[in-house]
Amino acid sequence: MVIRKAVYKEIKAIEQIYDDARTFMRQSGNMKQWTGGYPAEADIRSDIDNGILYVAVDGGDIACVFCCMDTPEPTYEKIYEGKWKDDGPYRAVHRIAVSKDHHGKGAAGLCFDFALSFCGSVRIDTHRDNIPMQKTLIKNGFEYCGIIYLKNGDERLAYQKTIKTEKNELFDILDVNGAPTGKMKPRGIPFTDGEYRRVVHIVILSTDNKMLIQQRQFFKSGYPGQWDLTVGGSALAGENGREAAQRELEEEIGLKLDFTDVRPIITLAFDRGFDDFFVFVKDVNINTLVLQKEEVRDVKWADCKTVLEMIKTGEFIPYKEDFIKILFGLTKPTFLQTEVQ
Repeated sequence: MVIRKAVYKEIKAIEQIYDDARTFMRQSGNMKQWTGGYPAEADIRSDIDNGILYVAVDGGDIACVFCCMDTPEPTYEKIYEGKWKDDGPYRAVHRIAVSKDHHGKGAAGLCFDFALSFCGSVRIDTHRDNIPMQKTLIKNGFEYCGIIYLKNGDERLAYQKTIKTEKNELFDILDVNGAPTGKMKPRGIPFTDGEYRRVVHIVILSTDNKMLIQQRQFFKSGYPGQWDLTVGGSALAGENGREAAQRELEEEIGLKLDFTDVRPIITLAFDRGFDDFFVFVKDVNINTLVLQKEEVRDVKWADCKTVLEMIKTGEFIPYKEDFIKILFGLTKPTFLQTEVQ
């Protein structure tokens, strides 16, 4: 599914989704929410005009429609019989409805994740009789916070979901060209179509053409206990590839190198991002390295033949053989067999 802003030509389809949602409410015993044809065409048009109405599209069909407010919700200023999880910035989600053909397919959760990507906090309210929505919120990690009142005095149950928003918990969302979009995504929230992130790898080669490799901890979720290139990790919010590589190298093995004016020797595209590879030729005394025990179990030097054998036996992360050979051939940053005079 892809999430984007709604457009005028989709108004009729959105009206139908809202109409189906009202029918579902009545069938599930919720008789008092979204009465009088609300949300109506005028509400939809106003939300599009204000740039706050989004749709999740699945194969050309609208799976979910929702409002994602980029300004504080006035009715959330006061909360009764409880309190919000925090006082920080948040996005408010309103008028969310899933197409009847996409019930139970995770469309609402995807939309909540999208709203979380802005600042790591989402607030939402729902009617006391809207039991299906309450169950959906709890299923997606929201917590009940208390009671708020609409402008007309009607009561609503208030919920909030937060994810840690320290810098080391957020990743920049990049566009297809690798440029920051101005949005971020918390750790643990998957990237979707059209969203990309930056990953970095640092390869240390010795002057006798051996690679410094690391063994991942056995409790790591990905490739536990297997050997890998020298260092790797994701760029954090606000970092470029060079800054991320320098930080990861120091964090994981305690090695400080000057990355000033250093560029990645290779950048590869993968499904959800860009992978920058930085190569240094340096004879490092591994006995002086300080390993990050949360990430790295061990380090050692290995030549190309040894790494390829480790891949075959399953000891090493299964990189393609040709790619490993390319990395070992980068002691000089050129792709020509001989230097042009």
